[in-house]
Amino acid sequence: MFPHRRRTIRRKRRYGSIFGTGAIVIILLSLFCFSVYHFRTSHEEEDKVLVDSIADILTPDSVSLHAISEGIDTESREAEIYLLSTSESLGVAKRGEKDDHYYCHIKTDLPEIDRETFFYEGWLVRKIPYDYFSMGEMITNEEGEFVLEWEGREEEDYQNYTQVIITLEPRDGNRDPGEHIAEGEFGE
Repeated sequence: MFPHRRRTIRRKRRYGSIFGTGAIVIILLSLFCFSVYHFRTSHEEEDKVLVDSIADILTPDSVSLHAISEGIDTESREAEIYLLSTSESLGVAKRGEKDDHYYCHIKTDLPEIDRETFFYEGWLVRKIPYDYFSMGEMITNEEGEFVLEWEGREEEDYQNYTQVIITLEPRDGNRDPGEHIAEGEFGE
């Protein structure tokens, strides 16, 4: 072949690879811009909320009230207390109303603890909407059982607090729940 013809072929190949690379870059850039546009517009549509106000969600309707009342037993008066580590039955919690006050009594055979360092605390838990509060420190009776007798505020409704939890608390002044030891559920 002629030397000038080789140079021409090399130039054509060089220009062809430059144009091919440029075309690929333009195609990829276009694809990227289209993807960004599509991503942003699809999220704008998802941001449109079907509910006008949060109050619409928090206000129960007749269907949700029925589901809540069917799913949670607010009428039961006894709950068996189980040790979480072994599922062994430890005792019972009883609840009811006396003189317009809600009450809860717990009597259990919890494991012995160093009472100078730790104590057991009883809690009532409401699942919907979630809430809990302490009923106080458990003490022992004459038989050596851990007991708790708690009385609610006058005419306050505690019926939806259906779960009883017992925690092991260090005597450190922290008011948050400690180690979850035992629990029971009214209606189970």
